[in-house]
Amino acid sequence: MNNKLYTTLRMLSIVPTMLFSASLLHAQSNQVKGTVVDAKSKAPLVGATIKVLGTSTASSTDSKGAFQINVDDKNRVLNISTIGYENKTVTLGPGETTVTVSLDEQTQQLESVVVTALGISRAQKSLTYSTQQVNGDELNKVKSTNLANNLNGKVAGVNIASSSSGPGGSAKVVLRGNKSASGNNQVLYVVDGVPINNQTLATQPGNIFGGERDGGDPIALINPEDVENISVLKGASAAALYGSQAANGVILITTKSGKQGRTVVNFSSSAQIEQPVSLPKFQNQYGQGTGGKNDNTSVSSWGGKTDGTNYDNTGQFFRTGSNFTNSLTLSGGNEKNQTYFSYANTLAKGIVPENDLMRHNFNLKESAKFFDDKLTVEGSANYITQKLDNAPTSGFYYNPIVGLYLLPRNLDIANYKQFETFNSSRNLYDQNWYTLVDDQTTQQNPWWVVNRNPNSSKRNRLLLNGSAKYQIAPWISVQARGSVDRTSEVWDRKAYAGTQSILARPNGGYNYTNTTITQQYGDLIANMNFHVNDKFQITGLVGTSITDWKTEGVNYTSGTAGLEYPNQFIIQNSKTPTPTGLSNNRRQLQSVFASTNLSYDQWLYLDLTARNDWSSTLAFTDTKSFFYPSVGLGVVLNDKLNMPEFINMAKVRGSYAIVGNDLPPYTTLLTNSLGPYAVLTLNDISFLKSLKPEKTHSLEIGTEWRMWNNRLNVDVTYYKTNTKNQFFKIAANQASLYNQYAINAGDIQNQGVEALVSLDAIKNDNFTWNTSLNFTYNKNKIVKLDDRVSEFALTGDGLFGNYASKFKVGGSFGDIYGLDFVKDDQGRILVDAAGKPQTTSQYVKLGNSNPIWQMGWNNTFSYKNFNLSFLIDGKFDYEVMSVTQALLDGYGVSKATGDARANGHVAINGVTTAGAAVTSVDPQAWYESTGGMSPVSSQYIYDGTVVRLRELTVGYDFNIKDSFFKKLRVNAVGRNLFYITKKAPFDPEVTMSTGNSLSGVDIFMMPATRNYGLTLNATF
Repeated sequence: MNNKLYTTLRMLSIVPTMLFSASLLHAQSNQVKGTVVDAKSKAPLVGATIKVLGTSTASSTDSKGAFQINVDDKNRVLNISTIGYENKTVTLGPGETTVTVSLDEQTQQLESVVVTALGISRAQKSLTYSTQQVNGDELNKVKSTNLANNLNGKVAGVNIASSSSGPGGSAKVVLRGNKSASGNNQVLYVVDGVPINNQTLATQPGNIFGGERDGGDPIALINPEDVENISVLKGASAAALYGSQAANGVILITTKSGKQGRTVVNFSSSAQIEQPVSLPKFQNQYGQGTGGKNDNTSVSSWGGKTDGTNYDNTGQFFRTGSNFTNSLTLSGGNEKNQTYFSYANTLAKGIVPENDLMRHNFNLKESAKFFDDKLTVEGSANYITQKLDNAPTSGFYYNPIVGLYLLPRNLDIANYKQFETFNSSRNLYDQNWYTLVDDQTTQQNPWWVVNRNPNSSKRNRLLLNGSAKYQIAPWISVQARGSVDRTSEVWDRKAYAGTQSILARPNGGYNYTNTTITQQYGDLIANMNFHVNDKFQITGLVGTSITDWKTEGVNYTSGTAGLEYPNQFIIQNSKTPTPTGLSNNRRQLQSVFASTNLSYDQWLYLDLTARNDWSSTLAFTDTKSFFYPSVGLGVVLNDKLNMPEFINMAKVRGSYAIVGNDLPPYTTLLTNSLGPYAVLTLNDISFLKSLKPEKTHSLEIGTEWRMWNNRLNVDVTYYKTNTKNQFFKIAANQASLYNQYAINAGDIQNQGVEALVSLDAIKNDNFTWNTSLNFTYNKNKIVKLDDRVSEFALTGDGLFGNYASKFKVGGSFGDIYGLDFVKDDQGRILVDAAGKPQTTSQYVKLGNSNPIWQMGWNNTFSYKNFNLSFLIDGKFDYEVMSVTQALLDGYGVSKATGDARANGHVAINGVTTAGAAVTSVDPQAWYESTGGMSPVSSQYIYDGTVVRLRELTVGYDFNIKDSFFKKLRVNAVGRNLFYITKKAPFDPEVTMSTGNSLSGVDIFMMPATRNYGLTLNATF
């Protein structure tokens, strides 16, 4: 070939290569700049991921939502994604080098994922049982010092009652009705898949005297800002994998984790004030005395008319409370490592003077991936320290409102604000009060109680969690987890010299408790996921766990003789120091479990679970362990049936489960105990090897419907549970040489319906309205007890012979029994010649303290940058009893007694034993016989129905561009703003005890409160 031709051909062959190389060079230099913003607020989105489809090129947005990325002519399609927003694909036009991308917030999807037992995430449609989720934003709308209270009215099937212990007080949370007569009916709390310590530091009051401290509940100390969401596992099928601890359901808390991308800092602040509501109604026409005559030494207000001065004694004592909560969170990380840190402080003041709470929360959470992302390691440390002064108590002992409410109405309490006077003969201060009569109400100067009967608590809690998960193969992974939950508290109460003599000796008294409760938990779980073929899939797990509880500490009182030297509050100063009731104890639960979910063609789901527990509380019995299974079936109908297009999902589900519940600790082999001063206390309860664990049998049937692009969601569930083998103590025959037998007996049934309806009623660019309604109906029935147990009383011998909470076959858990009037066959009350009514000699059933049905209506509106939300909820068809009102009537301070005296009589439908009709009686004779310390119970039973505006928020989102702040929201908030209807003289939702006894009874509980204030949320 000619050299010239060869050279020419070679040059021509190089040209395409040069052109291709030039195009590559051009592609490398083709840079696109852009911004990613929220479609609604136009606020920049930090940490959004931008990928060039078809390549490995990726970038992320900075603190201003801006990004830069290289593209070429062949790959000009960008995919933009970030958590909480819909993914978006953008195709760049020829030569386009700048772009602004608006992302829409995610809405609920058909394939939404929920967190279930053991922290496992599953598709919502694959579940065969009912569960409900509440997101963290919903929980933080109106902050409370107890996270549990923020769930009230928002979840179907949940009944929440707040204690009357002021800021930081515990809450009683019951799912689908009370099940256990002698055991615990509280739910199990789980954080990030690991159970936390459900034991409290102190028992709740079990009698009318009160004076005991609130031991707190497991989540009262948790910072709501750390919560990503809460899943409520209501039935036995949902909670079966957690074993006996979850017999009453599970509240599963998923906390926030670090996110990939730039560090995001969020600051929130809440400032609220608190005022008492639902106060008693008092009379102001009559003062001290008896028989219509004024008597300055009397403790009652049955005297003559006053000068008409209205002393606002409650207003002068109660103060305006407050709650200031500040929280700072930091989140960030990369593909391999993420970090989350938070700090929060809470400063709260109750409505009772000197009742103050200070709490600090520290939380650090780390997650990392190793070995090509096969190993995922997570760890967290949560430390909480809290100081609480003068937590209020209910009942008569050490309760400031007893003297406040019963103070004769002609006396101005301002005269007693100087609560002590110097006693020169004793060289100390005495209590300044109008009377210190040793009656059973133990009335004292309210300011003396809070200043000279103070109680103080210092509580520290440390939660450590760690987990390691290794992906052995695409179809199997192994996870090991461990946690330590340690809570310690030092609590004391001081009673100064001058305190009412029923409560303390002349030189004063002292109580001191130092308690530590430690729970250690560990589990090992293998998770598996098999795709048998294109249609058949199997997911499951097998695992083992161990939980160990240990309680230790000391508890001392100054004894019956009180202090040696006045007002020196150390144990060494006690004349007869008495260690009481707090012995070291330990309990352990060992378990194996397995679960499998069989899926066919993504429309048919079968769940199977099995668990076996070995509990130390069953030692020395014939039942060393207990096994319980569950089975569930779910069918997604719309996948196979020809349904209208507007139906996105139609599903039916059913499940059956058995969940065990072990015995109370140290009940299977009771031994003699060594008390104070080496006094031997003989055991009086027989040991029965036949004792068995409780078993709850649960049946659940439900259906879920989603329509019109998931804008309308309906979830309805029917359930029935029967809890058998209840633990009881019954009287033993004399020949046994024991006082009591411990037996298994009974069957308590709960049957009900839950419904949840949510609707995106309006949804456009400027205005949205989301509304949801939840409904709960639960009927409790005691199906049977035992031939040896005709009835069972939770409150022992009753309260001064006028009240008891009893179990009887055919009745219900929470039945209130008491005394009623004796009536003739025409329904007329039998009275004696003095007008005093006759009462029954035996208790009769007067009502039940558990709501038959509940509802909650939640609404959220947004218009451009404005937002409004409110929650109305109600509890219906139940009864409560007010011993407070009985005392107010008996002492003549209530409005009812003043009105009766003004009218000159109390109208009744009565009859004498001789048959003469009685239509009116003397007010004092009537109220002193029907009220007071031994009231006619039926007179003080009230309809507990209450409907309230639970929450209200009004806020504004500020659009801030090119600023230090990326998001800024300010809200005006309110909680319990007003009652739409309330028939009882107190708030029926407030409870004296989170235990089984005293439910629905008001014995000088602190009044409910109204809260309102401002919140601020800023992201930068």
